[in-house]
Amino acid sequence: MKKRRLLNINGLVAGSALFISACALFLSIQEVRIMRTQQKASMYPYLTYNWTYTGEGFGIELKNSGNGLAKITSYKVFNDSIYFRDWIDVLKHYMPEAKTIGYATISTSGNIRDQMISPGETKQLIFIKWNEESRVLETKTRNLKISICYSSLLDEHWAIQHKIPKQIEKPLPFLIEQEFGF
Repeated sequence: MKKRRLLNINGLVAGSALFISACALFLSIQEVRIMRTQQKASMYPYLTYNWTYTGEGFGIELKNSGNGLAKITSYKVFNDSIYFRDWIDVLKHYMPEAKTIGYATISTSGNIRDQMISPGETKQLIFIKWNEESRVLETKTRNLKISICYSSLLDEHWAIQHKIPKQIEKPLPFLIEQEFGF
């Protein structure tokens, strides 16, 4: 009788240990899932661009406000009918008669495709110093559109549409005739 009672207590202890072990395993798995989600969230880039105005001139800045690196996969500058190749093309289209706007008054980041933009980093896509012609150019280029696609280190993709990044499933097709900087 004593032996049987001892077996019941041992069985109860073993069953309790097994249950506690299963609970600990479940909690560990949940903790790993939470940590992966946090780790993934800490690697998300968040790119935005804005027109900037100073006493010296005007331009467009691209900023990574997220926590992760952003790799630019596509960069397009266009209006309703034309995809531009570079900033000089933009200038020739909007101000073909310009005499005082050129390499001396324009500064750019160049071709940013395939560049990595760190968290908190700001790139000056273009900056044009003020003069009489550049004030006219500024009003003419307000309808200029910019499309930037980028990816994270985790191979997730976004496209900036209407100045707001939206996640997309895969990178947009690369069409060299539309890409800026080629």
